[in-house]
Amino acid sequence: MLLGLGVALALVVVTGVGPVAALDRVGLGTATSYAVLGGSAVTNTGPSVINGDLGVAPGTAITGFPPGVVNGEVHAADAVAGVAQDDLTTAYNDAAGRATDVTITADLAGQSLTPGVYTGDALALNGQLTLDGGNEIDPVFIFQAASTLITGSSSSIVFINGADACDVYWQVGSSATIGTTTAFAGTVMALTSITATTGATVQGRLLARNGAVTLDTNTITVPACETGPVPTEPEPTIPEPTEPVPTEPEPTIPEPTEPVPTEPEPTIPEPTEPVPTEPVPTEPVPTEPEPTIPEPTEPVPTEPVPTEPEPTIPVPTEPVPTEPVPTEPVPTEPEPTIPVPTEPVPTEPVPTEPVPTEPEPTEPGPVNPVPTEPGPRGPQPSEPGPIDEQVRTWPVGGVQTGGGDGGGMNVTLLTTGLVAMAVGLGGLLITHRSGSRRSE
Repeated sequence: MLLGLGVALALVVVTGVGPVAALDRVGLGTATSYAVLGGSAVTNTGPSVINGDLGVAPGTAITGFPPGVVNGEVHAADAVAGVAQDDLTTAYNDAAGRATDVTITADLAGQSLTPGVYTGDALALNGQLTLDGGNEIDPVFIFQAASTLITGSSSSIVFINGADACDVYWQVGSSATIGTTTAFAGTVMALTSITATTGATVQGRLLARNGAVTLDTNTITVPACETGPVPTEPEPTIPEPTEPVPTEPEPTIPEPTEPVPTEPEPTIPEPTEPVPTEPVPTEPVPTEPEPTIPEPTEPVPTEPVPTEPEPTIPVPTEPVPTEPVPTEPVPTEPEPTIPVPTEPVPTEPVPTEPVPTEPEPTEPGPVNPVPTEPGPRGPQPSEPGPIDEQVRTWPVGGVQTGGGDGGGMNVTLLTTGLVAMAVGLGGLLITHRSGSRRSE
């Protein structure tokens, strides 16, 4: 019995009898468009062809392109590659967390498996693996390898009954190696690194989270997958005709509305402070006067006009009374004068009648005498007459009568007259000084 039970279990594993319940796809997010995505670097040898995006993050190194060819976008350590790595981490954890349907302990070569979750410690493929979709809609195959995934040379994966590379996921706990000239299929999500040896082809993706992706003359193509159930066309339905029931609209009378008076709210203007403005100083612009050149002028000769002196008629002036300024007389010593003998000219005395004058009362006050010099008085002409009967008048105030030759007598009279005149002037001065002192 025990031997028969063991053989039956072995047949179940080998023939690939899978789970009945359908699985959900693993969401890759923005990593869906990447054919190759490395964690630390991407290196290539030979004329590899990448049909999809190529990226690396957080590493920066992408080498071997060319000769490699990328038919897509290249992102090296930028924000786009960073987001793709985040989405890869989410997809890796999703696949690793699915519940196991079948545990695999042998080589996958020669098996035909149906959709489900297959778990093993280290997965190996050294031949052909057949994946049977069982004609399901979007049949999903998830392979969980705790450590490694290694395929031998010239290994292959074949799809039947609706299975395709879009719904095959290989979650690898360390590293994956695709052997020489292997025709591999599905999305490989390795925690560490992925190596595709010479001539290997992949219909799917090579996505490494932390390590590098190494290529050597490979072709990696992102499969064109449908993302959802196949749409079905609904059967057409013919609606039954219905006759509309006519309805008459009821008249509506609008109710009058009285307008509600509204009082405008008073608005108080906000005080505004004047903004002081500073006068802008202006500097005067100096102006230089333009030099002017005087034009030469020729002098016009003028002939003097003879003028006849007009006779002047003396205008009588009334004396203006002035208040005398008291002055102290300076005593002067009379200089001796030597009389010059002159011959008397006979003149006839002109009788004059004295005009009585009334003195005007004057207030005593200081009088500044103005010295006056007596002007020369010329002898007045007289008619000649007998010498004995002629009376001669002398300019000095002496009167001589008589006739005849009296030369000595004439000198005596002249001297006497001069002395009398000097005495008279002295008395006049003394009298004037006495009066001035009494007025003071």
